[in-house]
Amino acid sequence: MRTILKYGGIAAIVVLLACPVLHAQDQLEISGGYNVNIPTGAFKDYITHPGYKGFTIGLAYPINDQLRVGLSFGYNDFYQKYPRQVYDDGKGNAISAVVSNSVQQLPLLLTANYTLVKKGFIRPYVGAGAGVNFVTFDQYLGEFDDPRTRTKWALKGEAGFYIPLSSYSSTAIKIGGSYNYMPYNSDGVKNLDTWGIEAGIRLPIH
Repeated sequence: MRTILKYGGIAAIVVLLACPVLHAQDQLEISGGYNVNIPTGAFKDYITHPGYKGFTIGLAYPINDQLRVGLSFGYNDFYQKYPRQVYDDGKGNAISAVVSNSVQQLPLLLTANYTLVKKGFIRPYVGAGAGVNFVTFDQYLGEFDDPRTRTKWALKGEAGFYIPLSSYSSTAIKIGGSYNYMPYNSDGVKNLDTWGIEAGIRLPIH
C-alpha cells in the first residue's frame, strides 16, 4: 500500500504541475473513467481473473476540434487465489501451500486522441499513449509474502466513441476499449498485458 501511495503521489504531482501550463490556454479538459482490465498472454499464467478495481484520470489540451494531446494516470488492481497445492521451493523441498498472486499497475502516459468525425450523436475516436508503468508484484505462499516493485515502460492503443452532452462545450460521455502493452520480464513474469474496457466522462475546465 505504501508503494501504491508513493507512486500515486508522484503521478498526482506531475498532473498538478501540468495543469497551470495547459490551463493558461483556457481550453484544458479533464476526463475520468472506470475501467475493467482482462489479463492476456503470459499474464494469464499468473492471474486469469479480470481486474475490476480500475480507473483512469486524464488532462488534455485540444489542438483543434479533433486532435487532443495530454497526460493520463491510471490504476489497475489484480488478485487471484489458487487452491492448495504442493510446490517445489527450488531446493528439493516440497511445500504444501495456498498461493495468491497480487499485481497493481499505475501507468503514467503521454496521450494523443483523435476524433474521427466532428459532428453527430456518436463520434468515434482512436488514441494512443506511451510512458511508464509503476508495478507492485506480490506473491503470497501461505501467510508469507514477498512484495516487489518495478518501474517499466508502457504503451496503450485505444478506440471507441464519444457521446456529446452539450452543443456549447466538449462535455461528452466516453465508451471504449484498449490494449495495454506492459512489458515486465521480472520475478518470472514476462509481461502484464491486458485488454481494457472503459466508460467515463470528459469535461472542459474554464
